[in-house]
Amino acid sequence: LRGGGGLETMQRAKIVPPFRFGIVESGVYRGAYPTLKNFRHLKTLSLQTIISLIPEPPTQDLEDFCAVNSIELIHYMVEKPKDEVALSVKDIARIVQTIIRPSKLPVFIHCLDGADATGLVICCLRRLQAWHKDAIDNEFLRFSTSGENTVEKLVASFKEVEISEEDLPSWLWSDGDKMLAHPFIKLIKHHQGVVVQVVRPAPKEAKKKETQVQAISKHEALSALKRPRKVTEKRRLEQPQAEREAGSDDDEG
Repeated sequence: LRGGGGLETMQRAKIVPPFRFGIVESGVYRGAYPTLKNFRHLKTLSLQTIISLIPEPPTQDLEDFCAVNSIELIHYMVEKPKDEVALSVKDIARIVQTIIRPSKLPVFIHCLDGADATGLVICCLRRLQAWHKDAIDNEFLRFSTSGENTVEKLVASFKEVEISEEDLPSWLWSDGDKMLAHPFIKLIKHHQGVVVQVVRPAPKEAKKKETQVQAISKHEALSALKRPRKVTEKRRLEQPQAEREAGSDDDEG
């Protein structure tokens, strides 16, 4: 009996993460709607914020869990996706701004199934981090239920965000808060609540040049190494016939 009781206690103490749970960055987590069996796991994360992207208000269980654990619960009304996620670009920007505010971390962001709505926000966060498009797509597809990127257009429309110069997580950019000009997002920088700088995206020509440089493949690089040999052969063919014949005579001699 004692052994059976111990097993029962272990089962009760089992920690179960929400469906499609994942770690985005240090202090940033994602997943599906958390139920009672997931609360023990959420408690281990020492959350400051939970962002719910769902069509109805959060359940009383989740509200009570947040109240007891002093977690701020932020709800955005998001209908279950049909063709595309019903989340405006302005709301996406607000959510991303919450995620990159250290005072709001750790944060858990979720929708009903942890796929498209949550994935859309994470894609925009990655866009702000200047991730390559292919990397953003791959991460979205890891959690997708349809097997295709259904939020690509919405992600491309995410072009402006407000940031606080004195309050940014260390993981946002590789060089900390020294992003002088973002490749494709307008940064509205605040300092102590006052707008101090509006940094527009880098010029199109610079972006185009950067894209062209990134597009050089290994095959093209190898081809470039062979070009001098081709030029030499071309110059030999362009030599006057007399010079080529003289060269042939020398070779025979």
